[in-house]
Amino acid sequence: MADAATIVREVEEFYRAFIDGFNREDTDMYLRSFCYPNGMLSGEKGMVVNAKESDQQRFYQEVSSDIQSRGWDHTDVDQLQVFPLTEATALLVADITRRKKDNAVLESGRYCYTVRKDGGVWKILTLTAVQLPFTGPGK
Repeated sequence: MADAATIVREVEEFYRAFIDGFNREDTDMYLRSFCYPNGMLSGEKGMVVNAKESDQQRFYQEVSSDIQSRGWDHTDVDQLQVFPLTEATALLVADITRRKKDNAVLESGRYCYTVRKDGGVWKILTLTAVQLPFTGPGK
């Protein structure tokens, strides 16, 4: 059984690679980073379920088009916390900042992910936009 420190390290590495792929606009890598089906919960759209990769690709194209139309250049990870739940699942809370080419802030937010080890690889199962003061599970 993997210890908590190993799970935290693996999930952090997965998430940083996920953001790096997003910044490179690597659609294939982005799509491989999700379990299918997966769920995304937001205030505006409610629960979005991506049953298959083509659903996730449509979602990605919508998000990408929106942020690019507003001048997006890259996304930074400001803070990252991982909370192991089991050997194969964890919660990840990430603060991110989307930036323009001149490094001006386009938007920032906090997101909570449920990730699952699927075939030996960490993948996103759920994604929820959250607000402060949420910082993760209570201790």
